[in-house]
Amino acid sequence: MSFYDTLIHDNFEDELWNPNITALQLRHRQVDIAELSSEAETEAEEMIQCLNSQKLLAIASFPLFIVGLALTGISVFVYTRPYQLKTTVGYLLAFLSIFEFLFLLFSMQAFSLSYIPTLNCERIDKYPKFKAYSELYIYPLTHVTKYMCVCISIMISIQQWVSVFLPAKVKIICTMKRTKRLLIFSFIFSVFLSIPRFLERKMNPHNNWPSENNTYKDNPILQAINFFDDNIFNAFIIFFVLLMINLSIIALLKWAEYGRMKMTTQTVKDRKTSIMLLAVLLAYVLTHSPSMIIEYFDKTLVNGLHKDISILRKEISNFFMCCHPLFSFADYLIFSEKYRNTVKSMFTGNSRRNSSNNPVPV
Repeated sequence: MSFYDTLIHDNFEDELWNPNITALQLRHRQVDIAELSSEAETEAEEMIQCLNSQKLLAIASFPLFIVGLALTGISVFVYTRPYQLKTTVGYLLAFLSIFEFLFLLFSMQAFSLSYIPTLNCERIDKYPKFKAYSELYIYPLTHVTKYMCVCISIMISIQQWVSVFLPAKVKIICTMKRTKRLLIFSFIFSVFLSIPRFLERKMNPHNNWPSENNTYKDNPILQAINFFDDNIFNAFIIFFVLLMINLSIIALLKWAEYGRMKMTTQTVKDRKTSIMLLAVLLAYVLTHSPSMIIEYFDKTLVNGLHKDISILRKEISNFFMCCHPLFSFADYLIFSEKYRNTVKSMFTGNSRRNSSNNPVPV
């Protein structure tokens, strides 16, 4: 007997032995309980079908996660070289690669590995422990690392903007000490934004199922955090700001290109860095937008989207997000000569020594 059947059976037994209930009322109770039992069975079948769909997406995205981790691992190796860490932009690119790697690692466990064991899960009252653990503890970490990637992208874009529009003050504003402090602040800010994700679900002690945690649901602080996350930080507004910053940099440098005397070596590097960051940003928007698009149509359409699509929104979104490292890797290879040379040295076995007098950030 399943969990739902046991619950319905116990309720019916209570009604049966109630001395104050009439035969007609008992008959109505039997009809209601039969309808509840049918609805419970339908819900159980839909849940199993949903788990099977999640399992298929998990298997399909697993190779993409592996490839993404390998390519992001190469970026971590390249940007953590000593000559890359001598500049603030190179320092930020190193941490961007590290947090992208962690994001993929946590996402692979939360959205791929945790669903694969549900292949033979035929009983709805049994919930995979590994999946429950991932939902409660690993899934919030994906938000922390995702927010860190966005914060670091903002910092890099702002530093590039300062170096182009305020070149006389760039050494005063964009110092290594200030960059490290901003990284620490960004991490604290990312954890703060992820607090609702850590508190939104809890383990049900009766059946060991992850369930919604209503204890903090009406907390005004958490509601304010969710509002800021959904409507400002996690929406297209932040991408629009980054887009405008990088486009303004490219436009100014392109305008100055008519006079080659004004086009210094550093100016060329700034423009290449801005174009590279703009391409990474566009790839980030394209690979993260399916989740927002599905959520938007699910709320605006009269009948909403198909139930399977609505439930599988996170899995569909993560399937596309797995493609982001592929775009980033290709982008770095196209726009960064230093990146190409370091990657080439990895496979040829020739260690390329870089002089401290030639610190190229990208």
